[in-house]
Amino acid sequence: MSDTLILLGSVPLTRFGCMMGLALLAVLLCAAPIARLRRMSYGAFIRLVVVCIPMGWLVSRLVYVLANCTYYLTTLSNPVLALRFWDGGYSIAGAMLGLWLGAVIAAKWAHVDTAGMLDAISYGMPLGLVIERLSESGTGMGLGRAISYDWLTFLGIDDGMGDLVHPVYCYEAVVAAVLFLVLTVMILRRRDRLPKGDLALVFMTLYGTTQALLESLRNDGHMVVHFVRIQQCLFLIFALVAFGVYLHRAVQKGCMQKSQQILCWLIAVACVGVCAVMEFRVDRGTLKWLYYTVMLLCLGVIAGMTFYFRSLSQQWRGGSVKRA
Repeated sequence: MSDTLILLGSVPLTRFGCMMGLALLAVLLCAAPIARLRRMSYGAFIRLVVVCIPMGWLVSRLVYVLANCTYYLTTLSNPVLALRFWDGGYSIAGAMLGLWLGAVIAAKWAHVDTAGMLDAISYGMPLGLVIERLSESGTGMGLGRAISYDWLTFLGIDDGMGDLVHPVYCYEAVVAAVLFLVLTVMILRRRDRLPKGDLALVFMTLYGTTQALLESLRNDGHMVVHFVRIQQCLFLIFALVAFGVYLHRAVQKGCMQKSQQILCWLIAVACVGVCAVMEFRVDRGTLKWLYYTVMLLCLGVIAGMTFYFRSLSQQWRGGSVKRA
């Protein structure tokens, strides 16, 4: 059944599209108090809104099209169809990239600190994700693999073909809600003492590592190219960016040596490699609980190392906590 609400000429306005607009609104509304906390002017916040709305939409569509370029070039043999944005096809990871890019552009335009602007747009992202994930109900998106164990059947939903599958979109919504609470607690506890950029980096770490695992549970075929889950790779990259930033800061503060920096990167790359092996084993093997456990441990190592570097990067050489 179509979820089209009305037609704007020949362009359908869908329920899902309206919910995506609501999700973006939630992100931007949450950005306002953080912008004020970072002492940005009203004009700087308006620039953030003006830039992020089109950038989030544009990059979301662009990432989806690039990931599915063979579909438009080979299957349809008509790349112009990629411009039919109303036919659907967007990327959550791409939308997040677009919002972050928009924040960088807005910061340059308003001549304010880029890290503070990234904090502002990142704070509301988990809340926007809660709305987006719950909106996937009934669309065929966000459905996972078949439930293999009887004691988990209470979680399952019918996929429309008689199979009981994991409602991954619900898991993702719960995780996003928890992340929003974590960021809120960070703000309430530290307020003006919260280092600039910390909200964005913590969110990238937690969401990147948790979503990399949850993407493996999804079985809807969204942005899967030759068995490679494009969004899973992007979420891992988000986590590794935060990993690299905090590690670099720790080295700059003299808390770590460059030889240790190389070793840490080797460990992170090894963890990513093991995750990739486990991802392929999930598709072929039978011990799925073991594969997911190993994947979870590897992602936990990346997150744990990141937060250790974060702790080091907020200390002076003498060990006193740096106050922003």
